[in-house]
Amino acid sequence: MKKTTVIALVQASLLSLTLGLAACSSTQDSTTPSSSASQESSTAVHYQEPLDLQAHRGGRGESTEESRLAFEKALKLGVTTLEMDIVLSKDGVPVVWHDPDVKAEKCRDTAPVQEGDPQFPYVGKDLHDLTFAQLQTLSCDQKLKDFPDAEVAQNNRMLQLKDVFELSAAHHSTVNFNIETKIEGDKPERSASPEEFVNTILAEVDRANVADRVTIQSFDWRSLPLVKQHNPKIRTAALYDETTWHSGSPWLGSIDYDKVNGDALEATAQLGADYVSPGYSVPYGQKAEDPDFSPVTTREYVEKAHQLGIKVLPWTVNDEATMRWMITEAGVDGIITDFPSKLRQVMKDLGMELPKPASA
Repeated sequence: MKKTTVIALVQASLLSLTLGLAACSSTQDSTTPSSSASQESSTAVHYQEPLDLQAHRGGRGESTEESRLAFEKALKLGVTTLEMDIVLSKDGVPVVWHDPDVKAEKCRDTAPVQEGDPQFPYVGKDLHDLTFAQLQTLSCDQKLKDFPDAEVAQNNRMLQLKDVFELSAAHHSTVNFNIETKIEGDKPERSASPEEFVNTILAEVDRANVADRVTIQSFDWRSLPLVKQHNPKIRTAALYDETTWHSGSPWLGSIDYDKVNGDALEATAQLGADYVSPGYSVPYGQKAEDPDFSPVTTREYVEKAHQLGIKVLPWTVNDEATMRWMITEAGVDGIITDFPSKLRQVMKDLGMELPKPASA
């Protein structure tokens, strides 16, 4: 019915358009774009704006992960959100680091914090068993084989959470912070408890007065309701992938996988989380151009999430084709990526609003 109506209207106006062509020839260039826009409007893809561009670990594809260099480059580039991880040291310092242990492929020992320290060398040990002073002796400046083009932050030292907040303030930035509690849900002896994580992180958030710019994310869903109890206005994000989202999983807190029939969106709604943040494909790491591409965050998934009042933030999308697919086909609310420069370019090519770079 709509096609017939449009065709009839076009035919009815064709004669008058033809007669006016000569008179309008001097303005042909100005009318062509509006004509094109009309043609495109019927097939235009609608996507979420503004898109939340999140620099994963500061953008580890472009700089040493979770280094001052990475976060500063992301601020100057222009991102919506700095994504980061927190591990608690033995003395309760919120350390900006992803792994539960000190990995040799990322860090190297320099010297013990004091002569004769029985825990030295520190490489290979859990961060939760080392003090922040011990961790500060490590130089985490190794080039990662998966990111050979990333700029290395020479003699990089692990940061505290407050360092990232202070860096943002020094650049007069209003960037958001997506902070993951790196709780070892399946090996609780290797990390602090959810209560310790939440209390420590939110104390720093309160001190920096940035609660309105913070999201707390976690694979260990026990921590998310604790955040809301502390401050209902702080956003939370339920992280998951096929290794944590399954029947009998130790990661799900109060959620019973079977009672929600394996529906991660229903589970997220029950948690009261603001975001659902899944690994973007199963198996993880596929590309939109792959013939067997199997995305988690489909258009149907996103629409259902939105009906439940939940935003969708897939991780970690690193190639342009899949970034574009997530935006134009799935309609996600944001993307976590190791390559914020790539995502900015995709957004620019789509004519999307770009996050403003921070000042020097």
